[in-house]
Amino acid sequence: MKNNRKMAKRNLIFLLMIGLTVFNGLALDTYKSDPIVLENEKLNVSVDSETGCFSVTEKTSGHVWKSDPWENAAGLLTITDSKGKKHTVNISKSKKIEVSKKANNTVSLKFIDPVFEDGSVATGVSIVTELKLDAKTALLDVEVKEHNAGNLKLSDLRYPARAFSLKTDEDKGAAVIPQKQGIICPSYIFPMNGGRFCKWDDATYNNKSQGFLELFNNGTGLTMPWWGTYNEKSAVMGIVDESARPQMQYNINNNGQYLFKGEMSTFQRIVFLDPIWKLDEEKGKMRMSYHFIPGGDYVDMAKEYQKEAKARGHFVSLKEKLKRNPNVDKLPGAIYFGIYGGYPHYVNMPGMAFTFDELKNTIQTIHDDLKVDKAFVHAWGTFSNFVPHNSPISEALGGPKKLKAAVDLAKSYGYLYSSYHAYSPMLENDPNFTTDLIQRDAEGKLMNAGSRWARVDPKFQKALAQENIENEISYLGLEADITDITFAAYRENGKEGRIELAKYIDSFNLVNGTEHGQEQWIPYFDMFEGMTYLEDRPLSVISHPAPLFNLVYHEAIANFGKIQDPDNEITANGDFRIKALRSMLFGRGTTIFFAPYEFEGMRPMIEMARDLVSPVHKETFYSELKSHEYLSADYKVQRSRFSSGTEVVANLGPVAQKIEGGASIPGYGYSIKMKDGTVKTGHFQVSLHMD
Repeated sequence: MKNNRKMAKRNLIFLLMIGLTVFNGLALDTYKSDPIVLENEKLNVSVDSETGCFSVTEKTSGHVWKSDPWENAAGLLTITDSKGKKHTVNISKSKKIEVSKKANNTVSLKFIDPVFEDGSVATGVSIVTELKLDAKTALLDVEVKEHNAGNLKLSDLRYPARAFSLKTDEDKGAAVIPQKQGIICPSYIFPMNGGRFCKWDDATYNNKSQGFLELFNNGTGLTMPWWGTYNEKSAVMGIVDESARPQMQYNINNNGQYLFKGEMSTFQRIVFLDPIWKLDEEKGKMRMSYHFIPGGDYVDMAKEYQKEAKARGHFVSLKEKLKRNPNVDKLPGAIYFGIYGGYPHYVNMPGMAFTFDELKNTIQTIHDDLKVDKAFVHAWGTFSNFVPHNSPISEALGGPKKLKAAVDLAKSYGYLYSSYHAYSPMLENDPNFTTDLIQRDAEGKLMNAGSRWARVDPKFQKALAQENIENEISYLGLEADITDITFAAYRENGKEGRIELAKYIDSFNLVNGTEHGQEQWIPYFDMFEGMTYLEDRPLSVISHPAPLFNLVYHEAIANFGKIQDPDNEITANGDFRIKALRSMLFGRGTTIFFAPYEFEGMRPMIEMARDLVSPVHKETFYSELKSHEYLSADYKVQRSRFSSGTEVVANLGPVAQKIEGGASIPGYGYSIKMKDGTVKTGHFQVSLHMD
């Protein structure tokens, strides 16, 4: 019996030891490293030691901005293998990931030897990144510090990948994208744009809800180097260190079906905006500075960036420009008239060209009959040669003396005048077409030969302007200049030549304008023609126009409508009613563009712009656009407030809707409180006259 007890005791001890060993083994198998944490009074940043992914808790609201919800990827790297095939790999699946805290506010991450889908290893490839939390503010810098390609080739790195995303129809918020004037893309499908229900949903499958945008590229990309997302609790916006010029990957309520090649996506629809760093282009700092704003939205993002814009030197106020040139005061309340004489890329075009006597009569009619107090007249097609040679003044249209008579009349009314000028196009229909001015690469091959608008090498453009512009300004007594095309973008290639041209034009101290415009050109110009959204761009069907650019720069640059999208034309941006109401909301001036034979048909719209838009534009011209908001669920009723005290409420839809306080805004109607406290109300209506 005694021996049996001893044996049982030994067996029990043996079993316990085996149990502990198994338990310890299981514990070792399931052990997970503790996250590394950066923290201040505003934010808690938690970095997963095993994947390198990070999440951010914005403490004021308590909202947690999580890492990639699809693949738990810290970043997505594009690698070209030895056979020339491109692969996109999840760097969080690298063979080795080193995460270390360098200081109280910095974490360094190193992703070593990423793994391809087939399990093979990209040996020798590494990516080093850094997270740096500001000691006191809600600011987190995320930077790609180093990259090593080994024997392979690295091109794109999306980092951080799918961070700060929104779940479609669960998170009520939006992506904020400064394309042209700006857009917001809601993260919930209902209600949609103006009844276009199927377009919103179909965008997932027709390649319109995902893609990429470049920085500063003639309207198809971003006009400012920042973007962000927000929900009902918190907002996060990233400001780019623009020296690296990343692209922005957008995914708007898309489930990544394009990644599955015939199989059904297992991913939920989400909204995210990613930076795409070009690792094969060695330039600049690959850094995003993320600002977290409790309870914030697109307005707060714009105001945050406004501080950065001033620090970067882009912001020169219109009041400062007025001190230098009193003629700037001819812009507030002005209607911008584009008079189309054959698109000067065709000289003396039959059926379109006007004589200078006709131009003078048009200006007189605008003043005497239509009672327009302020105008900027932009005449197209006044020269005998094709651009970029803006001379001589056409004898066939009446010659220099008659053009001067028209300009003198405009000046006597207090109007601004400019003929059309361009220095970058080289047109194949020009009988003197030559390749001598076209830009060439290092090997002497022609560049941009297929683009009529940007063929001329920027280094030649100042000299082309010098051929004629000073004589034209002197002879006609010009007070304004419009220079087309060249300043539509801000590209690195040829930047020096464009800057030299901008400085040269600016040296005449005229009221200067240009097409499109980018923020870097604001110090040299007083007005941009065309920050309106481009109707043929994919995001147009799943977004709402928002005055992001004017929320930053309204009191620094005067914005007018686009010649190709004037207020008198019906486009995807609306008809005259919508454009007029939006102009007041955004603090924009009216653009009326017409060929001479169309002038009579413009009269009603000119008169409406004179009575409705011009007084608001005049009052708000030098003011900051303080706020903008959507007051109705369908985004049609909107309100803007300016630092002048002016407040505009407008309904861009056909249905009357009530706002707070029970006030009803009729379809295509408005309520405007002027700075003296007076209130103007009214609405557009469609009428029919039957003979």
